[in-house]
Amino acid sequence: MEEISRIATAVRHAVRKKVVKIIAQFDADGLASAAIFSKMLLREGLSFELRIVRQLTPEELDKLVVDKEKFLVFLDCGSGQLDKLKEFLESTNILVIDHHLPIDYKHKNLLHINPLLFGESELSASLVTYLFAKCFNQMNTDLVDLAMIGAVGDGQDEDPNFMENLEKFVSEEELSTKVSVSKGIKIYGRNSRPIFKSLAYTFDPFVPGISGSESNAIQFLSDIGIPLKEGEEWRSLNDLTLDEQRKLASAIVLERLNTASSVEDIFGNVYTLLAYPSEFQDAQELSTVINACSRIGSPETALRICLGDFTVMEKTKEFLEEYRRIISDALSFLRGAQLSEENANFFVAGKNVRDTIIGTVISIALRSNLIDKEKPVFGFADIDEKTVKVSARAFKGSKVDLAQVLAKAASMVGGWGGGHKYAAGAFIPKGKEKEFINVVNNLLGE
Repeated sequence: MEEISRIATAVRHAVRKKVVKIIAQFDADGLASAAIFSKMLLREGLSFELRIVRQLTPEELDKLVVDKEKFLVFLDCGSGQLDKLKEFLESTNILVIDHHLPIDYKHKNLLHINPLLFGESELSASLVTYLFAKCFNQMNTDLVDLAMIGAVGDGQDEDPNFMENLEKFVSEEELSTKVSVSKGIKIYGRNSRPIFKSLAYTFDPFVPGISGSESNAIQFLSDIGIPLKEGEEWRSLNDLTLDEQRKLASAIVLERLNTASSVEDIFGNVYTLLAYPSEFQDAQELSTVINACSRIGSPETALRICLGDFTVMEKTKEFLEEYRRIISDALSFLRGAQLSEENANFFVAGKNVRDTIIGTVISIALRSNLIDKEKPVFGFADIDEKTVKVSARAFKGSKVDLAQVLAKAASMVGGWGGGHKYAAGAFIPKGKEKEFINVVNNLLGE
């Protein structure tokens, strides 16, 4: 925290003399980070420009117009691309707040905050941005709920040590003013949706035959004797009696066991956002809404939600419905498209799966026993006619370091990559998929 406080003091002086330009990743973690930073600046009466990017690619960097009057801020990106920021660093100051694998690069104009640089356990970019905002001005402690939305959206809460790690930086009193933490079934839309829709929209944990299908979810509830309605009103998960909740949990466990899936991820912490309207209080649900909007083409809607504009929530229903369909179709495609090599599994989806959701899909597939979880999995999806997005996932505890593997393998075929130890990504030239697969398989074998 001392280093973050030092950098926050330096930034506080610099931003009053320059125009702040924020570049943030387009997922829930990046957008929550952008919302925190934006609110921090607005409270100081400072103006800024904000740009949301899918990835910090060389093409995106080429679009940046930078001069000495600008102060650049990269959120949830930048640590792995520091060498590509050299030309900007010669003319202006840059702040990078990230949690992806950093490359070793220093410059007098670079301010770099990444928990991996300080030997800390991995924190989401939104939590790191929150710590920065808190050091910038103590009044920003009320933004902790945004930090939790980003962390949950990034899957940080799947780590059993998440709350323990969090307590090193965020006090229980600080968190409890905005977020309530309780144990429960991890089902989407526990407050706001009919229980059959909640089941159909729940992909993590994946329930075989039920996730993605409202009709199958209705049949499932009927088979276990849980009424869908009370009078004329649809029942939500929170409307179920304790006995019905136990019955539902047991039935889901059995469905998972029938496909040899693990059952631990069915239960976990439920994060309730106390300052939000009741239908938007589940952090998991809200982060899913944010990711859905952004990943299927409307990051501006996702950002408005992060900034507290809930007038757009009605508009999100169509995005969520399309997102559910896209995920369901992608999982169906992947079931028949697996290429199994000695050291990993590969899915070359081409244009059959969107590049914006390939990482989400292979994450669901890996955790749901739809594929061999003993090996890391790599998914390929075309971005355009020239570039392919590669997403890689492995179970925590695996010896593999995917960030290192993808960075090295991508560079060997003319691309670039990086990320986290168990979740990483890369961009490679179209037509290099087979070569890349061979390189990865060999690297993993070493």
